[in-house]
Amino acid sequence: MPLNRRSFLGLSTILLSSPLPVFSSENKQAKRILVYGDSNSFGWAWSPEKDIYCLPIDQIWPQVMAQKLGPNYEVEVNALGGRTVKRDQKDGNGTGKSLSGKLFNGMVSLPAVLSENLPLDIVIVMLGTNDANSRYKNNAKAIADDLEEMIRMIQAGEWQSNTKFKTPKVLVIAPPLQPNETAYGDAFSGAEKITKELPPLLQEKCRILGAEYINAQDFVKGIPGQIDRVHLSPEQHKVLGEAAAAKVKEIFAH
Repeated sequence: MPLNRRSFLGLSTILLSSPLPVFSSENKQAKRILVYGDSNSFGWAWSPEKDIYCLPIDQIWPQVMAQKLGPNYEVEVNALGGRTVKRDQKDGNGTGKSLSGKLFNGMVSLPAVLSENLPLDIVIVMLGTNDANSRYKNNAKAIADDLEEMIRMIQAGEWQSNTKFKTPKVLVIAPPLQPNETAYGDAFSGAEKITKELPPLLQEKCRILGAEYINAQDFVKGIPGQIDRVHLSPEQHKVLGEAAAAKVKEIFAH
């Protein structure tokens, strides 16, 4: 089942869509999935020749996952370039001077995103790369703690308290290894240590909270393959999408 690109956010763009969910399938028994992520779930790409552009949608890992899952699953994607777990960006970051830095804070936008995509059977979160940006002076434990808060928010279900929908499961994907040296100067200085230390901390958080977990670094070998050393190559999107599909099938097989 192709994913619904209605909620696909470009590099630091603003969601402009109906507050009511738009279902991408006539299968009323289909499991509904929300992918909540950053530019590596959007398919952001960069090159000196093309500047900023987007990979073809069929090469992006949520779509690879959707195709592998088939017609019994519906996939919604809300992915924003520059999104963090719980950190504001600078105002005017991304694609326009009018963008507030709070728009990039994943905890701020999450309740509305969850609500607009009801009902949901599972929420897949892949965030943390931008939190390792040197501007935040962050560390792996702090990012894991922020992701714990995000998991708890989803599980608490207060964002859908006026409905009778079941609270969705949560699948956390630890982000790929982020090298220190990138095309963006010293923006990710120190990020390699942080993203290397983050997965075991996240895995333990998920175990305690009853959330599901996989580590992108188990499938995306080495560093991100695009020329900027931050964003995934089509080949890396493919292996990650296949791994995510396998995990989702495992979750709903029980």
